[in-house]
Amino acid sequence: MTATRYLIGIDVGGTFTDLLAFDADEGKLLSAKVPSLPGEQWRGVLGALAELGIDSGGIRAFVHGTTIATNALLERKGANTALLTTRGFRDVLEIGKGRRLVGGLFDTTWQRPKPLVPRDHRFEAHERIAADGSVLAAINEPALIELAAQLMELEVDAVAVAFVNSYLKPDNERMAAQVLRNHMPGVSVSESAALVPERGEFERTSTCVLNAYLTPVMQTYLQTLTAQLEAGGITAPINIMGSNGGAMSLPVASGRCVGTFLSGPVGGVNGALQVAELTGESDFITFDMGGTSTDVALVKDLTPRMSHDNQIDAYPLQMPQLDIHTIGAGGGSIIWVGADRTLQIGPQSAGAVPGPACYGRGGTVPAISDANLLLGRLPTDSKLAGGLQLDKSLSETAFAPIAAALETDDVTGLAAGALAVAVAKMAGAVREVSVHRGFDPRDFVLVPFGGAGPMHGFLVAQELGMRHVMVPRFPGHLSALGQMLADQRCDFVQAWGGRLATLSAEELKSKADELRSLGEAALNEDGVAKERHRHSYSLDMRYVGQSFTLPISWDPDQSGFDSLRSAFDERHIEAFGYDDTANDTEIVNVRLVSVGLVDKPTLDFSPPEEAEPVAATRSVWFGEWHDTKIYERASLPVSFSFEGPAIVEEAGGTTVVPPGWRAEVHASGALDCWSQ
Repeated sequence: MTATRYLIGIDVGGTFTDLLAFDADEGKLLSAKVPSLPGEQWRGVLGALAELGIDSGGIRAFVHGTTIATNALLERKGANTALLTTRGFRDVLEIGKGRRLVGGLFDTTWQRPKPLVPRDHRFEAHERIAADGSVLAAINEPALIELAAQLMELEVDAVAVAFVNSYLKPDNERMAAQVLRNHMPGVSVSESAALVPERGEFERTSTCVLNAYLTPVMQTYLQTLTAQLEAGGITAPINIMGSNGGAMSLPVASGRCVGTFLSGPVGGVNGALQVAELTGESDFITFDMGGTSTDVALVKDLTPRMSHDNQIDAYPLQMPQLDIHTIGAGGGSIIWVGADRTLQIGPQSAGAVPGPACYGRGGTVPAISDANLLLGRLPTDSKLAGGLQLDKSLSETAFAPIAAALETDDVTGLAAGALAVAVAKMAGAVREVSVHRGFDPRDFVLVPFGGAGPMHGFLVAQELGMRHVMVPRFPGHLSALGQMLADQRCDFVQAWGGRLATLSAEELKSKADELRSLGEAALNEDGVAKERHRHSYSLDMRYVGQSFTLPISWDPDQSGFDSLRSAFDERHIEAFGYDDTANDTEIVNVRLVSVGLVDKPTLDFSPPEEAEPVAATRSVWFGEWHDTKIYERASLPVSFSFEGPAIVEEAGGTTVVPPGWRAEVHASGALDCWSQ
């Protein structure tokens, strides 16, 4: 297979690596799905490219979603890291906010997770920036040179430099970092103010430590990936998907690896936005269920919700990212029996190796995929994407210990019960991004995708009372699609403000211009032509006396603050049900999003106008066994409709339509489904 121009999107998940390629010569999409290889993600990338036989010299652009940073943190396989902070702040990582995590509220055995930097690797500098930005104590360079020698003896791989109030004046922090770089060759140094120029000492320090801890791991992976791709003849620019919904260049990703934690899931949200534009939907909730986890996000008016105060595992992360909630429930999630003799699901996963028992790769414990196979929702007479041939007898053998522990021989009931538990957990995740944010999920369309999303999405919708489900074309590759179409994006923030009554609109515009110059410089550095630059501003605002803020869109051309105040009051009512017009408001941060638009192909997912649907029949469990139509999705013409129970099979995904639902093939190729 040869071509002259390919756009490539690759999503590396915990179980599978998905590749989607747009062939510009033929005007069509090509897809591949291969097992991910833990610890060697780049092999899955190369394997997916090899499966399609793409001419490496014809690749024009390459966007990659990776879980390297996430996995390294969860497995605690980051670098040997040191922290340099202001005198008296050595223990800020352990003091934190002095509160328990949600999971530890009622657990008497709960202990705060250990800091990523042990106390004997945390050091203090005799420097100080005052709360007004003035320098109270400058950097002592000779002392830092001595510290560099000490750190080299400790064989640290990375250093986080986080000084008090450096977000106001980063001079001390920059100088200290530069001294360490000069005297510690080969050791990466992260600066807190360069990553997070905002208030919040604990959050900023935590973010800087996370970045330092993960940078050597990310750099090693990116260097290996680049070398392997170049060895294969791929010279196209490689971009990494960022948590903010845009792509970033390799140099940026290497220095800001904390901006890649949601690298894979945000691609799915981008892909869902493409589907929504084709179908005319503007309010929807994405439901991305893969082999290891389920990721959900809410989109209102075609705008995904963003979050700037986040937590990764046990650690605060003060970086812009899509508001995505993740739980450990996927097709490979292990089914087990708790101490109270109840069925439990995950968060442990069978992963890619050995995988669920039915994969025949050595797995011996049952997973969600095994339950679906026992209920007839997956085929045994045909291969799935990636060449998998499922074996029902292996699933039955894996469920035997579960049945024995619960003293039952009703394996079908156990499989159905396991799915019910998983659905309840996943419905809770949807509530987290909707009900807990002030939205009613029944006002939104559920968009399920990922390898297992369309198989469980309808059950989740029923649990939540949602009546509308839209299943996109290529559901198993939607994240790769979103990555392939991603624009370049850079986020900037400056802590500035005060009460509106005392602020100058001209000074605010001046700060906005300063940020814009940074945005333009970053996009120019990435090679984006100026006519493709797009800039948008928002202001973090609050009522005087509040400790939290709300983001409010702002146009630098608007005069005065009257419209800004009105917009904040309206947003506060929307979020909390009331406003406080008697109180003054204040600005805390000025934010800029700079986007570099990339060329996007015109994608045609429309099915044939006239075709003969290909259907078989098999027995599937929906509370009882039903003779169920099994359709090949590629054979379904526009406007073809059918009622559940039914199953629609395609490469990379299986859609299970339960009884009580009606589906119709939309002109865009999506399955438009309503409960009756």
